[in-house]
Amino acid sequence: MGPPLLKAEEYDFKGLQKALKLRPEGIIDEIKKSGLKGRGGAGFPTGVKWELALAETGEKKYIICNADEGEPGTFKDRYLLEERPLKVLEGILIAARAIGANEGFIYIRGEYTEPIKIFKKTIEEAEKQGVLGDNIFGSDFNFKLTLVRGGGAYVCGDETSLINSIEGKRGISRIKPPYPIQAGLFDRPTVVNNVESLAAAAEIINQGADYYTGLGTKNSRGTKLICLSGDIEKPGVYEVEFGSTTLRDILYELGGGPLKDDSFKFIIPGGLSTAALTIEELDCQYSYEGIEAAGSSLGSGAIIAIGQKHQLLEILQRVGRFYMDETCGTCFPCREGNRHIDYIFKKHHNGKFYQEDVDILADIGKAISGAARCGLGQTSLSLARSLFYKFPEELIIGGGQR
Repeated sequence: MGPPLLKAEEYDFKGLQKALKLRPEGIIDEIKKSGLKGRGGAGFPTGVKWELALAETGEKKYIICNADEGEPGTFKDRYLLEERPLKVLEGILIAARAIGANEGFIYIRGEYTEPIKIFKKTIEEAEKQGVLGDNIFGSDFNFKLTLVRGGGAYVCGDETSLINSIEGKRGISRIKPPYPIQAGLFDRPTVVNNVESLAAAAEIINQGADYYTGLGTKNSRGTKLICLSGDIEKPGVYEVEFGSTTLRDILYELGGGPLKDDSFKFIIPGGLSTAALTIEELDCQYSYEGIEAAGSSLGSGAIIAIGQKHQLLEILQRVGRFYMDETCGTCFPCREGNRHIDYIFKKHHNGKFYQEDVDILADIGKAISGAARCGLGQTSLSLARSLFYKFPEELIIGGGQR
């Protein structure tokens, strides 16, 4: 059920109070110094995003907390919203102060009924106690926060689709440029940050960038919340320091290894949009660069363990149907390409495919990724492509071509 809804008197907002004593440039310098990267999956430097937004002129700017956690296997933001709502709120306020915004939104996935309940109460109590509103903590900082319940569309995890949804429009991606930082919500400069990114920013300001940079690696600073799920003994949310462990240790030491009477077949290291890694590839360092060197990406931090009992064909068909259903349809190659991918996966030959089918899938994937505006189309074939490459004997008639 989570903690009591809000005890602002028991949470002193140290990071925010420090931020209120700094100029916006000072806040941004600290975040840039920390090396914090966006935790939603893209990994864009948070401090750079805030700096670009601060440089934009205009009377009105917005900050949006992206809590539309739709990536399969990802549930870290839900944990933060339920267990650390004040930390998330503090991060939103610090970001707003840094870019010069006096209004913001938190867009929460529609299926997250408990987080919505908790954060709605959090906002109400924060307004009563002066944490939100005018002259926060006796400063000249004013801020209004509105909660928006998502409509259940996976594509709204994309920041431009999310912005359209907040505006009451259909949740479809926008052409970039202009970027949201230039013309986002209601055509005003807008910063969209992930829940975990904002929570981390609050702690960076609280403890200082020097402490944060003492954790992790040169290219992967700090810690990361990871979500373990699938065929694993101890699923859940864990926090690990970048570079301090391997993917194998995470799975076997934190996760307790595979389920009884089973063994791992492969691992999806960063959510459904990332390439699979085989058991032989698990000794990679858990960091952005470590996972990339292994041939995949860290993504949202969702580690999905797949056991031997699962048929690869069934996985391909489920993934293909998911992306076909979730594409917003704006980009023609994405809409029709994912429809045709689903069709190819259904017309298998006793669970396998001809090399010609695999070649067609590759061509479709290139067309989609080259034309898609958002991450859905750019990564919809990442997992499938890796499975064909790494398990040709099981999926391709004649064993395929490696």
